[in-house]
Amino acid sequence: MPPTTTVVSSDPAQVQRLFVVGCPRSGTTLLQSFLAAHPAVHSFPETHFFYRLRAGGERAGQGLISPELAADLPQVAGFLGRPGTTWPSPPTVPATAETFVATADAVALAEGATGWVEKTPANLYAIDLIEQLVPGARFLHILRDGADVVTSLCAVAGGWGSSYSVDQALDLWTECVEITAAHRDRPGHHVVSYADLAQRPEPTLRSACDAVGLEYRPAMVEGRATAARGLIKDFEHWKGDNVGPLAYRPRERFAQAFDPGTRRRIEERVAAVQLPETVPG
Repeated sequence: MPPTTTVVSSDPAQVQRLFVVGCPRSGTTLLQSFLAAHPAVHSFPETHFFYRLRAGGERAGQGLISPELAADLPQVAGFLGRPGTTWPSPPTVPATAETFVATADAVALAEGATGWVEKTPANLYAIDLIEQLVPGARFLHILRDGADVVTSLCAVAGGWGSSYSVDQALDLWTECVEITAAHRDRPGHHVVSYADLAQRPEPTLRSACDAVGLEYRPAMVEGRATAARGLIKDFEHWKGDNVGPLAYRPRERFAQAFDPGTRRRIEERVAAVQLPETVPG
C-alpha cells in the first residue's frame, strides 16, 4: 500500500493556478501541452474533478461532494501524482477542493515549478465554483471553428463512451461558446483562438502568458509535443495528434465527413453564432 500523504495549503501568491477550458475537441490538450512545456509550469492528465464536485439531493444539503467523485478520489490522487493522498472525511465540497489544490501545489513545487495547469474541458461549467474555491485561479478559454469541432465530436466521442448527432454536437459547441463569451471580459479570463495557436503559436502564447502572469519561454513551443506525451492517458487515442508535428488543416475532415446538405446546415448554424473576441496571435 502506498504511503499516506497529508498536504498543507500553499500561499496562492507563490503558486499560479491555471485552468484550460473550452468545448471538447477545441484544442484544450494542445494549449495545455504548450503550457506544460513551460519550465515553471507543472501539469497532469485530466482529473474530471471540479465539475463533479457538487452533489444533488440530500448530499447537497449536507455539503458533501457527489458520490461519483467520492468513488474516484483515489484515481484523482493518482493523476495528481500523489496516490497516497488523504482526502477529508466527511468529504465536504470546500475541504475536498482544498485538498486537491494543496496537493497540486505541493506536487508543482516539488517538481521545481511555480504553477500548475488543470485541463478538463467540462470545467467550463464549474467556473464560478472554481473561482470560489481556488484562490488566484485564472482561466484560458480556447475557441475553435464550430464545423471542425462538430466533425471531431461526431468522429471520436465513442472513444470516451459517448456519442453525438450533428445537432447535439452543434448544441454543445454553441453552449460552450456562450459560456466563454459570458466570461470574456471578467478578470482572470483570457480567450485563445485555436487557429491562431496552431498557425502562430509564439505570439499567441506570448499574449496568453501576459494574461495569466507567466513569462513566455521558447521552450513552450520547442517542448510542446514531448510535454503532451506526459499528459495523455494510455487509452486517449483521440488525442494522438498532439504528440506529432503541429498542423493546421481547417475543415479538411469536415469536407470529407458530411454530405453537402449536412455541411450547409452546419455552416449556417456555425455562422449564426457570435464568437467572443480573441487577441490575435
